[in-house]
Amino acid sequence: MAAIRNRKIGFVFQNFNLLSRTTALENVELPMVYSHISSKEARDRALKALAAVGLKGWEHHRTNQLSGGQMQRVAIARALVNDPTLILADEPTGNLDSKTGAEIMDIFCRLNQERNITLIMVTHDPVIASYAKRRLYLKDGQIVGEEVTPGACDRAAASGG
Repeated sequence: MAAIRNRKIGFVFQNFNLLSRTTALENVELPMVYSHISSKEARDRALKALAAVGLKGWEHHRTNQLSGGQMQRVAIARALVNDPTLILADEPTGNLDSKTGAEIMDIFCRLNQERNITLIMVTHDPVIASYAKRRLYLKDGQIVGEEVTPGACDRAAASGG
């Protein structure tokens, strides 16, 4: 099960879960340690993942030198580095201001549209929830409602933005 989780599922957490004494690049390389990938390939894939989330040039900064939005981008890059088909995100914008949260959601939309990555996200924020085309509402661990409507990602793709 651990091997499947490592190769097929990316995880993004509200509090980032980055290693504090390491660089952005080292944090993104970490999942590949368990995949038995060569260090050169791991570095190349980590650099590509950081560039994909807009952090080219920030690779050698330690996490304590990054803003909250940059740390979340590192966490997303780490989730992407093994090319997952699914990303599970727990309040991925919860510790961010609304502008940075929208930027993170734009990254998720792009990943869904360009790489066909499925995103399952937990959020209490209705603005963030509005990005999804399918929304399930839970109360006390039970599904109490569902909506299927074009989300902000779909609307942006339809308008070419």
